[in-house]
Amino acid sequence: MVYDFAKLTPSPEFSWTPCFGNFTCTLLTVPLDYKNTAAGTTNVAFIKWTAPPSNTTYSTSPQDILINPGGPGGSGVDYLINALPYFIAAGGSQNNYVGFDPRGVNNSGPDLSCFPGRHGTNNLYERELGLPPDVNDPRTLVEQWSRAGAFGEWCSQVHSSGNSTAKYANTVATATDMLHYTELLAKSKGEDATKSKLWYWGVSYGTVLGTTFASLFPSRIGRMVVDGVVDGEDYYAGKWEANVVDADAAVQSFFTYCHDAGASNCPLWASSPSAIESRYHDIIDTLKSRPALVNTPELSDFPTIVTYRDYQNIFLSTLYAPDVYFPILAQGLLALESGNASVIARFTGTGIRPEKCDLPTARSARDLEPLPFIACADANGRYLLNDYDAYVNHVRILANSSHYVGEAWSFLALDCRKLNIRAPSSQVLPDGTYPSASNTSSPLLFVSNTIDPVTPLRSARKMAARFGGAGLLVQDAVGHSSQSTASDCTYEALTKYFANATLPAKDTICKPNGLPFQNGTMAAAGAGLGKRGLVGR
Repeated sequence: MVYDFAKLTPSPEFSWTPCFGNFTCTLLTVPLDYKNTAAGTTNVAFIKWTAPPSNTTYSTSPQDILINPGGPGGSGVDYLINALPYFIAAGGSQNNYVGFDPRGVNNSGPDLSCFPGRHGTNNLYERELGLPPDVNDPRTLVEQWSRAGAFGEWCSQVHSSGNSTAKYANTVATATDMLHYTELLAKSKGEDATKSKLWYWGVSYGTVLGTTFASLFPSRIGRMVVDGVVDGEDYYAGKWEANVVDADAAVQSFFTYCHDAGASNCPLWASSPSAIESRYHDIIDTLKSRPALVNTPELSDFPTIVTYRDYQNIFLSTLYAPDVYFPILAQGLLALESGNASVIARFTGTGIRPEKCDLPTARSARDLEPLPFIACADANGRYLLNDYDAYVNHVRILANSSHYVGEAWSFLALDCRKLNIRAPSSQVLPDGTYPSASNTSSPLLFVSNTIDPVTPLRSARKMAARFGGAGLLVQDAVGHSSQSTASDCTYEALTKYFANATLPAKDTICKPNGLPFQNGTMAAAGAGLGKRGLVGR
């Protein structure tokens, strides 16, 4: 039994070893470039939960379903360890679930760090590069633009040597790794590797990975669920401008859900949603004009302040999972209204010791470092904001898309400024070519919430239309992907799809089992579920 991939011996074949209590792991050696094997190899980490024999009630043998949580940069290994009960509940227990760390992520090579061997760099990624600018404050705009330029030049120098392998961490390469996995699996079963099929479940950026695979290998699909769908055209163009068009609707739902739940369930309750919204703005306007002081030795090592930019940076994450985070947010805002900033400080992580944080997304440098490398390699220089005026216009586009969180989303495209690392031509989608396929060997199932703060329903409709025969399942909920809340209806549709490729009827809309602030979500928040990680970005 091992609990560290560093203890595994890499191998070009599967070498499954018991790991992490209830799983098996393997560290698979793969070519950096399948079209140029002389480029060398890297290692990709896989972890598998194997269906018990008693659960294999279908006529076919259990399939390996590869999963990806998003990012780019999300760890499929951590995802499976933490979310296995969800997969069994939503997808059934008759198949095997396989998490993997895509290239450059967590336990997989190549190394993408710009600061190898250094600790504490998550502050640089989260608070300096990711801190939102103020579209009306030229000082914050030029600071973010300059920081991104310095970051790009620094990283480009770190990875500028002729033998740097960072350029091989990209979506096309990872999609090919998934195909390679299916071929090795088929071979291990004595089947024809050239006819192997991928079974896959991807969320957020994982939908880019899935649709890219389906575009490159349309005849190699066994099952494919893509949930919380990214606009592939916008992503590969490097713009990240199609994401937050429904974010303000998600914010409005906070006021509505709070009111509907009643004063006993929502601590920020008022007589109407608009009254709650006014109360919210009064609190936030005060924070904008007067940062909140945190002078609590039990929480932090030094006195600190929480600014509106700190708050805005983490506020976006609360929209990912309203069931869990809306109640916590309401508690924090109520405390802030009376002058107590400690709850919001624990929520934003500003100056707070890590063990005292209740961050919605417990991100670390390990999670954040791969994002610019993978996303910028995929964009391939198509949208570089090296012109300052072009950057300001980009921020304005996003701020107009979402008054509440548009600015907080603007750093994603800016990351590519000066990051001069390009994938080999064999791993780049040509300009004007975006994920699509007129026909696939099995129909894809697209899934979306009605209101998703970062992957709107319109993106799911657009991408589903690009794949012949695909289905679309809509969950009538707010949050990022259908995984943001429980729905027996959604679970049933997913289980049927994996069992026999049955798509839900056209225009199917699934209801969630509960609503934020209701059905025990306050109790769940109090039990500490606010510390769970989120998928995607």
